[in-house]
Amino acid sequence: MNRLCVNNRRARSQRRSKNRRRRSWAKPLPSQSSGMPESQQFQLTIEDVTDKPEALLPAPKQLAIEAPKVVFQVQLAHGSPTKTVEKVHSVAEFYDAIARCYDNVEAGDILFCTLDTPKLKMDNIVGNSLPVDKFIFAHVRGQKKEVRMVKTHPQLGLTVSDNGVGKSFIKKIKDGSVGHHAQPAIELGDHILAINGISMESKRHFEVAKEFRNVSVGEEFVVRLVSPKKSGFNFIAPRNALACVPSPNGVGSGHQTLRFKANGKAVLQEAPCNELVEKMNVVFDEYLGLHDDDLALTVWEIGSTCSGFVDMDSKLRESSVGVFEFPDELVFDMWGIVQDYKKKLTPLEMEKVL
Repeated sequence: MNRLCVNNRRARSQRRSKNRRRRSWAKPLPSQSSGMPESQQFQLTIEDVTDKPEALLPAPKQLAIEAPKVVFQVQLAHGSPTKTVEKVHSVAEFYDAIARCYDNVEAGDILFCTLDTPKLKMDNIVGNSLPVDKFIFAHVRGQKKEVRMVKTHPQLGLTVSDNGVGKSFIKKIKDGSVGHHAQPAIELGDHILAINGISMESKRHFEVAKEFRNVSVGEEFVVRLVSPKKSGFNFIAPRNALACVPSPNGVGSGHQTLRFKANGKAVLQEAPCNELVEKMNVVFDEYLGLHDDDLALTVWEIGSTCSGFVDMDSKLRESSVGVFEFPDELVFDMWGIVQDYKKKLTPLEMEKVL
C-alpha cells in the first residue's frame, strides 16, 4: 500500500515537472539583460516539449486545383476524325492538346479555331473564351505567299486579331479600302508573318496594327502571309458528329463559357454578351485597327467597377491592358459603352458583375 502511494506521488511529480517545461517556452527574458522590446523578450525551448525530439515533418504539398471538367470536341478544319480535349487552363494548353490528337500537327501550326463551322467565318473565331457546348475546328498553316502593295490611303482597311499565342491574322477587310483592292492576294484568316521584312511572329495584334500604321502614305510595302490550310472539297461533318459531349458536371446549357485568364486560371462563367463585345470591337477597330473579344470583356470588367471616366482611365493604365496605351478619345467611347450597358442590367445582374 505504501509502495503504491509512493508511485502515485512520483507520477504526479513527473507530470508537474513536464508541464513546467512545456510552459517554459514563454518565459520572458530577464529585463536587465537587454533593452529589447517586449515582443522579442521571449525564448523558445522547443527541445523541452517532448521527451524524444523528432525530425520536423515536411510541409504538406498544396493541393493542385484541377481545370474545370469540361470536354470539347475538336476537328481539323480541312478534315479529320473527331477528337476530344479536356482539362485545359489556357489557350496555349488548348492548342497543345489539339496537336497531340493528330499526327504531323504541332501546336505552332494552329493559326486559330472556329466554333461550330470549319469555314472561315470570322464571327465564329475562338478567343480566350470557349463556349462549353460548341464544336471546335482548328485551322492550321497552309500556303505561304508574299503581297506587294502601295499604301494609297492613311487607313489600309485591315482589321487584325490574334489567337492569344503569338499569331496575328486578318479578321476583317473594309469594303473599298486598300486591303479590299488587294484581294484575292490578301484574304480573311491570313496569318501575318512579316511586314517589310520585320517579323510579326510572337507579336500581339496591336503591335502588328501599329506596324501597318507606320507605313507612310504613298509607300510601297511587302507583307508575307500564310493562308489557312484548305481541303480539296467542302468538308461537311455528319450532323450527329457535331453533337456535344456532355460534361461530367452537367454544364452545357449554352449560357456558360470556359474563359482563360491572363493569370493562367480557367474560369467557368456566364457567356459574354455579344452586343457588348461587338460594340467594343467597333471602337477598337476605329482607333487601333484590331478586334479582341477578351480585351472587350476585360475593359467591361474594369469599367463596371469605376465611378467615372477619370477613374476608368486610371484603372486601365494600371491594369494588364495598360500596354495598349489607349488614347483618351477611345477610353471616353469605351466608358460610354460601359455606361449604356450598365443601364440595361437589373440590380441583381449588377450585383453579379460587381
